[in-house]
Amino acid sequence: MNLVKTSKQRFLAIDANAIVHRAFHAYPASLQTENGIQVNAAYGFTVMLLEALDMFEPEYVLCSFDTAKPTFRHVEFQEYKGTRKPTDQSLIDQFPIVEEILTAFNIPILKKEGFEADDVLGTISKYVREGKWSNENIELYILSGDRDLLQLVSDNVKVCLPQGNFKNLIAYDRDETKKKFHMYPEQIVDYKGMAGDASDNIPGVKGVGSKTAIELLSRYGSLDEIYKNLSEVKSRYALLLREGVEQAEMSRRLAKIDQNVDIQIKLENCLLRDFNKSEVLEVFHKYSFRSLITKIDKLKKDEQKSITTQLDIFSSNQPEVEWTKDLDAKDIVKDAEKILIAYIDENESALERGFFLLRKFVNSSNFEDYLLEDIEQIIGCDCEKVVYNLEGILSDVGEPKGSLFDLGFFAHLINSERRGYLLKDLAFDYSSFMFGEKIHPSEIKKVLDSIGEIQQTQINKANKIELYEYTKKCMRDILRIEKDYFLQSLEKIEIPISMVLSKMEKRGIKIDIDWLKSLDVELSKAIEMVKKEIFESVGHEFNINSPKQLSDVLFSELKLPDRKKGSTRETVLDLLKGTHPVVENILEYRELSKIHTTYVRPLLELGEMNEDSTIHTDFKQTGTSSGRLSSVNPNMQNIPIKGEWAEKIRKSFVARNGFKLLGMDYSQMELRVLADMSEDELLIEDFQNDVDIHKATASRILKKDVEEITKKERSLGKTVNFGILFGQTAFGLANMLKIDNDVASGYIQNYFQHYTGVEEYMRSLEKEAYKRGYVQTMFGTTRWIKGIKSRNIRLMRAAQREAINMPIQGGEADIMKYAMIQLDQMIEEKFKNEAFILLQIHDELIFEVMEGRVKEFEEEAKKIMREAVSLNVHLDVSSAIGENMAELKS
Repeated sequence: MNLVKTSKQRFLAIDANAIVHRAFHAYPASLQTENGIQVNAAYGFTVMLLEALDMFEPEYVLCSFDTAKPTFRHVEFQEYKGTRKPTDQSLIDQFPIVEEILTAFNIPILKKEGFEADDVLGTISKYVREGKWSNENIELYILSGDRDLLQLVSDNVKVCLPQGNFKNLIAYDRDETKKKFHMYPEQIVDYKGMAGDASDNIPGVKGVGSKTAIELLSRYGSLDEIYKNLSEVKSRYALLLREGVEQAEMSRRLAKIDQNVDIQIKLENCLLRDFNKSEVLEVFHKYSFRSLITKIDKLKKDEQKSITTQLDIFSSNQPEVEWTKDLDAKDIVKDAEKILIAYIDENESALERGFFLLRKFVNSSNFEDYLLEDIEQIIGCDCEKVVYNLEGILSDVGEPKGSLFDLGFFAHLINSERRGYLLKDLAFDYSSFMFGEKIHPSEIKKVLDSIGEIQQTQINKANKIELYEYTKKCMRDILRIEKDYFLQSLEKIEIPISMVLSKMEKRGIKIDIDWLKSLDVELSKAIEMVKKEIFESVGHEFNINSPKQLSDVLFSELKLPDRKKGSTRETVLDLLKGTHPVVENILEYRELSKIHTTYVRPLLELGEMNEDSTIHTDFKQTGTSSGRLSSVNPNMQNIPIKGEWAEKIRKSFVARNGFKLLGMDYSQMELRVLADMSEDELLIEDFQNDVDIHKATASRILKKDVEEITKKERSLGKTVNFGILFGQTAFGLANMLKIDNDVASGYIQNYFQHYTGVEEYMRSLEKEAYKRGYVQTMFGTTRWIKGIKSRNIRLMRAAQREAINMPIQGGEADIMKYAMIQLDQMIEEKFKNEAFILLQIHDELIFEVMEGRVKEFEEEAKKIMREAVSLNVHLDVSSAIGENMAELKS
């Protein structure tokens, strides 16, 4: 929409109800805060509000809302809007959020009990039209999605309606209204008097439709004139109008917007005032509107120059923060009670070297700031250290001594669902403060001093460096959950395990390059052979990797059953097995190609990068919502386990000369955690008696003696056991086992009839998630459960499954970390340089141990892993020794 600049002052009046409803349906219900509050309507409204303020640049603005109480229209006609479905509760819940946002922006809110938002806007339009504000220099723009408001259009009043996309607004004046809807604004209520309005359940005159009403208004001008000239109207319609005169009058009254609402508002109260940016940021933080932050500054009318002014990287200004190159670093920290260290990885920045920011706290209110070229001299001091990017410090410098607090790890414990742990995001989430784009190091101290106790800094050089810095006290102050519980988990698990992972990354695991090269050749030949078979089977060559070409071959040429509209996904091809030989060939081709491109080639490239043929995966502590460790470059969690090619790939991971690989694997760990946390007596008893848990479950759900359970039935018991862990439904279990829903439902009912403690525990988790918004593991890792209060059954069920599974998977991860910490301590004390933890893959640990001490180490390690934590059931650990990882699974 192009707005023509005029001498008149723009007044933007927003039909907030209509815009909020539009946003609710335009944005997905999955837009939620990290603690599960649905905000799609509030977010969408805010997007539209910001766009409208930017587009209209108004001098005056207000928003009008409906109220919950019935209007005068309901009093006259009880069925008014009676055909509408009840408003979704998740939409109703967002109106207070919208009002909170408007309050933060200093935008006035108008509503009047007994009247609709349209009536308030109608009254405002009358004020403008008749000059009741003693200002004839105003042009009113009403922003809505409701065509009813077009009846308000006049010389100084335009109604703006979106056409498709919100940005594509049309400002309707008198002529545009006539052109689009074939009637003038003042004719709209007469039109509805005859044709009615199905959306508002306004009846109109029975038998008179839209076309007839428009034709009559075009000829006679108004409803009153039509009735005066009924003798000229076609007899059929004249009869309908004569018999429906009362309905026509009532319908017109219902459709007419009241322009005389007693709202008592002064024009100066609607002046678009500046707003407090920190208040807006606080609301944006509260509802996770991070992506809208950059749009705020556009609206600031008298914004003072920010302290975060963009400065030239090569500025000649002398830094006010001291460099330590002329100082003794040890002298800096000798009188400190606490220091904060932020690691900066400059990565190809315009500056020549990286640095650390050090803040020394002499006491709680007195601190000094320094930029350091390295921190090797001070990481061994005894004072408390608050750090960001501990992994970077460990990798580039070494292991700090003394008490540590890592901001990123702590944020993960508070909410393991968050998507990122950049300091700029943490600063926004936990302090409601955001900085501008760039700041020079010389400005650091100014920034820190200016914002007091919540201390943050951003350094961005050549777009390669980002740093926010703030204190442990700030983090503690904003927590709403059990603070000490989180601190205990941080200090006892997350900080120590980061030290262990750093050692594992540095050690790495050796790769048999020659073996991988032979696999590369073997796979290439196998892939070519399968391709040849596929082409021979269909009679011509085509691009097997093209879904479109493959779909054409399978469903157009070979006429195979098209179950999913041409889809060639693996699940679809599995269903087509046996219909044509080419299907099995295609599945084999995909498997071989995946192994070749995902495992063999990348491992070979990584191994050849180092002279000693080792790969060094990067472990991530904050990579999963359950608290499990993940890894990248390569992702060792995805290394295949079963099958011929899996064994060949695992064979490429080998021990160094003079060492053996030792694999130690927790057995049925998730089920043991379930037994402990649910305190189910039967499950605990089975584990204490070393019963085959899957046979026992099969026996109970099939109502057969355990001695009669076959291998296939034991597999069924295993599927049910692990399906229960994930909150699997009867439908899901039926699909997995390829059985009827009723049979699957019977299995689940039989399971819970025996394992009553498990069912009670799972229901308690669902209630806990609903009440608190989150669930926790036994060691305090927290996951906010989005959608737990959703009125969408599918979303709510998915949330319930998350609530059930996370404490179990997360508890398993906690135990593994705790065991690794104790194993590392044992290695340092008894096997230093003779044993190393190399990898952690799901429930398995891979060690590299000197040949002469591997048996001794195996016994020590097995004891530690079994006794890592005290549960109601014992932890079972299996082990194997070999030259390569394939031998550990034999």
